[in-house]
Amino acid sequence: MAGSPAAGIGMERFCSASVAIAAVLLLGACSPSDAVSSESPAPLPTVTLSVAPETVPSGGVATLTWSSANASTCTASGAWSGAKSPGGSQSTGAISANSTFVLSCSGTGGSVDQSATVTLSAAPPPTPTVNLSASPASINSNGTSVLTWTSANATSCTAAGGWAGSRPTAGSQQVGPLTATTTFTLTCTGGGGSAQGSVQVTVGQLGSGSGISGTVDSSLIDAAGDNRVYIFAGSVTPDDDDGDAGDPLYQVPVYQIENSCSFGYQLGGLAPGTYTIAFTSQAQNDRPNLNDSLTFVGTATVAVSTGIAVQDVRPATVLRVGPGRQFSTVQAAAAVAGDGSVIEIDPGEYDDDIVVWRASHLTVRGAGGGRAHIHGTAVIPFVSGDDRRNGKGLWVIQGSAMRVENMEFSGAKVTDGNGAGIRNEGNNLTVCNGYFHDDENGFLGGAYGTLLIEYSEFANNGAGDGQTHNVYVDGGSSPGDQLIFRHNYSHHARVGHTLKTRARENHILYNRIMDEADGTSSYTIDVPEGGLTFVVGNLLQQGPATENSTIMSYGAEGLTSGRAQRLYVVNNTFVNDRGSGTFVSTASGTESVRLINNLFLGGGTLSSGAVPQSTTNLAGSLSLLVGASTFDYRLAPTATAAIDAGTAPGSADGVDLTPAFEYVHPARREARLARGTIDIGAYEKAP
Repeated sequence: MAGSPAAGIGMERFCSASVAIAAVLLLGACSPSDAVSSESPAPLPTVTLSVAPETVPSGGVATLTWSSANASTCTASGAWSGAKSPGGSQSTGAISANSTFVLSCSGTGGSVDQSATVTLSAAPPPTPTVNLSASPASINSNGTSVLTWTSANATSCTAAGGWAGSRPTAGSQQVGPLTATTTFTLTCTGGGGSAQGSVQVTVGQLGSGSGISGTVDSSLIDAAGDNRVYIFAGSVTPDDDDGDAGDPLYQVPVYQIENSCSFGYQLGGLAPGTYTIAFTSQAQNDRPNLNDSLTFVGTATVAVSTGIAVQDVRPATVLRVGPGRQFSTVQAAAAVAGDGSVIEIDPGEYDDDIVVWRASHLTVRGAGGGRAHIHGTAVIPFVSGDDRRNGKGLWVIQGSAMRVENMEFSGAKVTDGNGAGIRNEGNNLTVCNGYFHDDENGFLGGAYGTLLIEYSEFANNGAGDGQTHNVYVDGGSSPGDQLIFRHNYSHHARVGHTLKTRARENHILYNRIMDEADGTSSYTIDVPEGGLTFVVGNLLQQGPATENSTIMSYGAEGLTSGRAQRLYVVNNTFVNDRGSGTFVSTASGTESVRLINNLFLGGGTLSSGAVPQSTTNLAGSLSLLVGASTFDYRLAPTATAAIDAGTAPGSADGVDLTPAFEYVHPARREARLARGTIDIGAYEKAP
């Protein structure tokens, strides 16, 4: 039996099923290898792993905590490494990126992994900083000081103390006259919070009560430079700040005197003694404790005792025009003028005193308390090689960096009907306190470099053909070409546009641009080819007799390629006395149109063309104004829908959009003082 196959099979089955029966059965004992074990399988390990906190800033630290069971070994991987005890805690160390920590624990029953992740929190916005200074910091009673400020990581600034209202994130402003010591505070705010700077201007406590002040001739100013008056102890030859005994005691910033074409400087708190002053437009090149080459002009020795010593910085040579002067006509002075010349013209009328200006860095101004008037009495033909028959205008400017101040132009007519009071063909022209009237074009010419037109009036220009305008600016081809048109009064253009500009970049700021009761202009503002354009703080009106129903037009002749096609229209007051039409028309395809805090008064459609981003604009009736019929566009006390109803404009394309000034008639400005939340429109409600 034992040897039969059946017996063998039966024995295997018996032993497998009967491990509890004693091995003394008749058929024989089972071998150990045939028996089934009575032990349970080894349990699987368990692991817990946690981290706290789960989110940290860059450089932050978290704590890992873990425990395990049924494990004899644990090993770290991922953002940590090495053997670990079956339970414990450990710092992650400084975290610089999102990090995952893995723990693998093993025992006789197998292995198990667990992980925990630490995530970096978003970096907080940087905290703003503010730097505010005053020059001079000490003045006599009724004196003035210039506040200069810069900020970083800020989108808006608000003044308090001795001044008030919104301010750009960097700038300068003259304050005074002051009769008492005053503290000025500036709070600048950004995504990372707020920061505050303050400065005190001391009045009547100048030590010995002495100082120096004066004007700096505008012909010496470099608009692209850092213009400063250096003040040295004793009678010395001016030098840069290079760390030796002859260094300047002070570097005093030069500022433009408000509502004028003139510049000035002030420094108080000087002890009695002898000082040397000198002006440079190259202070940006002066590196402390290094020997730099600067050009100084206007060097003078000044004796300071008590009070304020006055020392003006004037050009070395001035060519004078007028009855009994060196030159009786501007033409005669221009014939001998070279680069850098200064020509001063007595008030009066200069008939057909036509000039083509070719020299650079010229300053030509009306002097003696009034404008000099260049009056055209005849049509100017074109004769090649004859400047007086240039076929373009009364004055044609071809040189660079010319300043034209306190001048009047009228009667400009040429053979082709496109004459101008000034025809600009040069780079970096400045026109200040001009009056252009009854010309075919008041101003015509290019925005090459920076074209600055300020504190000027344009009236009744245009030949009535719709092709001639009060102001017509051509576009330059260089990326930096721009028009700055500020604090001007342009009105009553004849059929043409009150302001037309093809410049690549436009800053149209704090102007009064109007038809008034009987003007017949077309567009109030025309930007026919688009371009980066800022329209801030203006009074814009079309009259009942306008030739075009649109007040402001952007891109009507096609958006020129290669330009930034963005338009910002902020805190303007629009009035439509025509009763219908469109306030702002923009070409389809414009990248961005932002309308912020504008008043739109009278009938008409708010916008057409590109869809604008519109923020706290207000459409209403003329009753919101103090006196619409007299063009007094200040807010009436009852204009509660506009008062404290605006939004902080912020900045765009590197430009602070917050209005800093208000237009003052005629062709002047004053600071816009914020009182609580900014008001809608071009004016802040007076208390």
